[in-house]
Amino acid sequence: MEQRACAVVAVMVLAGVAPPASAGVIPIVNPGFEEISRPIAPGQQTNGAGGNGVGVGVRDYMGSSVDISNPVFVPGWRTRLPPADNLTAPVYAGVLHPPVSGGTPFLTGQSGTYVGSVQISAMQQTLNATVQPNTHYRLSFLAGFGAWTSVTGVYASLLASPDLETLAFRGTPGTTLLSPALGIFPGNDKAGLMLPYSIEYTSPEVLPPGLVGRYLAISIVGSDGIPRMCYDDFVLTATRVPPPGTIGLLGGCVMGVRRRR
Repeated sequence: MEQRACAVVAVMVLAGVAPPASAGVIPIVNPGFEEISRPIAPGQQTNGAGGNGVGVGVRDYMGSSVDISNPVFVPGWRTRLPPADNLTAPVYAGVLHPPVSGGTPFLTGQSGTYVGSVQISAMQQTLNATVQPNTHYRLSFLAGFGAWTSVTGVYASLLASPDLETLAFRGTPGTTLLSPALGIFPGNDKAGLMLPYSIEYTSPEVLPPGLVGRYLAISIVGSDGIPRMCYDDFVLTATRVPPPGTIGLLGGCVMGVRRRR
């Protein structure tokens, strides 16, 4: 049996092909923020995001007056929402339709009409996928700050949430931070330009109790004030890491092939 496995690996090595790994894309609901329930005008932003079934108001992206007469539903993504006794309180995160001013677009390089926008707030999505052992996760996305606003950092994280209902942010009780936020500050010359970024995390071969059965979650955080960071086009991939024994077998087979050659 071992000789047969070694023969298969040897053939793959001679052909220049790596042994197969179990890899795939983990579904993200509304990954590019395009799937909102109704259009919003350029310069408008949803007043937060309520996920499936919870509508939110709309406001001007630079203003604080909130219109709740025609709510917008934002599948997948959630923020903290206004209190029940003040439904028009502004939430400084949501889905933004980037404006154009004097012929200059607020953003370029996004993949569609809308982007996720966060200022002194945060937005998240908990995925219907649990943390798996011995797996390499890579979260890629676009991010950028507006053409006529000040620079701020790219703060996106991958977390583990205890359930699908918890708003999973860094510091939320019961959540575990898997990958630190990037904290990259694009230069002033990158104003108005969405650029690609990624964060990565590899789970251990044996999950600690705090990660067993926990759900993967994405969190994006804004600045500590006026500057806003915008996000788009999230993709999360998972690749099984070969067990140590497989790597040892591959090494032994390669040595055996070289000796025979």
